Amino acid sequence: MDGVLGAAATHVGNVRSENQDSHLVDPDAGVFVVADGMGGHAGGSRASKIAVATVSKAWAALPLRRLVARYVETGDTAVRSELVGEVRKGVLAAHRAISAAAAADAELQGMGTTFTGFLIAGGDAIFVHVGDSRAYLVRDGIALRLSEDHTVVAQLDAVEKRGTPLDYDRESYEGVLTGALGVGEGEVISTFIVPLYSGDRVVLCSDGVHQYVEEAEVGEVVLGTPSPARAAQEFVDRALAGGGEDNATVVVCKVVEAGTTRVPDERSERHGAVVAVSAFLRGLSDQQRETIRRISLPRQASTGQEVPPVAVGERVAYLVLEGAVDQDGVERIAGDMVYPDALLDPEPPAPARAAVAISDTELLMIRRDDFVEVLGRDEELAEILRANVEALARG
Repeated sequence: MDGVLGAAATHVGNVRSENQDSHLVDPDAGVFVVADGMGGHAGGSRASKIAVATVSKAWAALPLRRLVARYVETGDTAVRSELVGEVRKGVLAAHRAISAAAAADAELQGMGTTFTGFLIAGGDAIFVHVGDSRAYLVRDGIALRLSEDHTVVAQLDAVEKRGTPLDYDRESYEGVLTGALGVGEGEVISTFIVPLYSGDRVVLCSDGVHQYVEEAEVGEVVLGTPSPARAAQEFVDRALAGGGEDNATVVVCKVVEAGTTRVPDERSERHGAVVAVSAFLRGLSDQQRETIRRISLPRQASTGQEVPPVAVGERVAYLVLEGAVDQDGVERIAGDMVYPDALLDPEPPAPARAAVAISDTELLMIRRDDFVEVLGRDEELAEILRANVEALARG
């Protein structure tokens, strides 16, 4: 695929005897994947290989590729939903294939794999994720974590960040997954879309990398090395130097020139009008609004779906672009903010129920850490936004 470079590095680590990770780097097809297998001497490696092979075939199928072309040409939301569904079906096919292989061989029972991967469709990346491998986006020098860890520890951390203190032995739950391909019914598999810009880097990695490389280091590595291949090797080298107790695999993708997806004029104008009148962005220049938009991640919520106050490991706020959200009995509509206090208050709030979408809703999600980092770079922007957020939190 023109304008996209990708490379990978993998290592068995300093302790393990077998590398059960698998990966896929296919810039021509715009497909990038990391899978971290688990389950016995042979099972984990088999599961991760099945996942990569099955998804590669499903995402290359002609009907899906026709959907990609239709979405790029029209930007139609119904086509987008259909495309995301088909991309997810490819991963569900891998889930079923792993389950079937395990059922057919007693030595493979219990095998499974994490899966974190994406397919490029024009100017967007469609992600599918399950387990505790991770996806990061590095944009404008800031590393934005994209994926949620499907682990017991991540669930407990989210409860605490919502304001409910817990007393538990963290070490007892380290590494315990709440979702993986080949395990359960596949209900934990998540999908999301991220618009891509020229200069973006996307990093996919197994937990054998991210347990040793902090989020703040992700941007440092990809921006400090001249190529995806060198960056990928640097991630693995850091994991090995940090202990290397697990297999370590990383894929690095560099967007040299982003593709385009047509956005219907009416939708573009509607969202642009919302951003222009939002009290959250009041008083900002067009360039300053663009700065905030570039660290915001699009999210969709169906009617009745929870809009979580903690996501991807951090407290978050949302700008409503379309639809409506009920937050503590108050209806938040286009232009309103949900959880604005999360952006500036480092302490978790008093426990409260999560907001709920009361119609199909499109939002921009902003993590507190990313917001604070941007404000630290621009005093004028910081002064205006702090005043805006304080006013929103009060009222």
